[in-house]
Amino acid sequence: MKNKGFTLIELLVVVAIIGILASIVLGSLSSARARARDANRLSDVKTIQTALELYYLDNGVYPMFTTYSHEADWQSDLGDALGITLPVDPINISLGDVELEGHHTYSYDARNNSSFCFGDMYIFGFQLEGKNGDGPLDGVQRCSSLFDYGSGFAVGVDVEGNFITPDLSGTPK
Repeated sequence: MKNKGFTLIELLVVVAIIGILASIVLGSLSSARARARDANRLSDVKTIQTALELYYLDNGVYPMFTTYSHEADWQSDLGDALGITLPVDPINISLGDVELEGHHTYSYDARNNSSFCFGDMYIFGFQLEGKNGDGPLDGVQRCSSLFDYGSGFAVGVDVEGNFITPDLSGTPK
């Protein structure tokens, strides 16, 4: 009489193959999710930049606040000034300062002092999961110097009125 069925070795080989295939699929899904979040961030940046340009057309200056981007009230102040609810980074639920390495948050700065050109320019910063903001065109020319966020991205309007979009040519993470 012959036993029908699988040996323990055969079952272990099948389980190992299924495990390898599952890890490959989950790995590709994870990178697809990161790319989707990055696309969402870029869309958020365009939305905010459009709202800032509309504000500038109506008021002749960009919204300026006495608080810095890492303080609690800037995001509600900016959202109120622009008349929109500001989007939040897909990973973090609060807005903050992108100068903190590895933090996925948004940051905005335009203040009424000589280092920020009296409201004629602004800087908006953010991080991406798939790229570093170290491309040759990343950053915004402030009154006295080029301002960037290290591995983050800096966009906005510079002192000459040039609209600065994200330089996505940076190195992969």
